[in-house]
Amino acid sequence: MAGCSQPPQSNTAVESTEATQSTPDAGKLWVTTQYADRHSCPSDECGIVGRLFFREAATPMQTKDGWVRITKTYDASCQNGESQYVDKGNAACTTANGITNGQFAEWVKESQLSVARPADPAETASADESIVADSDDFTQYRTTFAKVARELIASGRCTAEDFKEQGGWVKSVNQRDEPVYFTYCGGMTAANKIYMNAETGTVM
Repeated sequence: MAGCSQPPQSNTAVESTEATQSTPDAGKLWVTTQYADRHSCPSDECGIVGRLFFREAATPMQTKDGWVRITKTYDASCQNGESQYVDKGNAACTTANGITNGQFAEWVKESQLSVARPADPAETASADESIVADSDDFTQYRTTFAKVARELIASGRCTAEDFKEQGGWVKSVNQRDEPVYFTYCGGMTAANKIYMNAETGTVM
């Protein structure tokens, strides 16, 4: 885009030093939420010029008051006093909106970014399914089996090894008319037995 000159830095800004590292992903930040709005200045009151989506990368160039600048300045395409790049919100070509001399940079909330790229949900789902792949009726209830297993592991009630040792979820013969399955977590006694309704995903 036109006018990619570096804007003067605020005295309150902290320049990122990570971008000088040599690895391909060095210095990058990753979106951890469903999306992160790209604003024309570091404020919710500034115009939105687009979005970054979950697991998308950005290169930090400056941080300020909980915001991260992710681009150099570029032409705001001002016409009749408004930026044609603003998709939503304040489009005024004013300094208050981050547009000075017809140029602006993009800012994203720091709270929506992380130095570690979030796991790919598809990969996580595959990993979850692998630990319950030997369950009874796995083909029919694979999604529920994997989801509940992950929830139990995340809560600390079970471990992945518990599911691998047990072979996943076992059909309960005591409740033949209901899709109830069980597994053992932390031992093989009655106190360690966990039941789950595969239709509702409810742990009993």
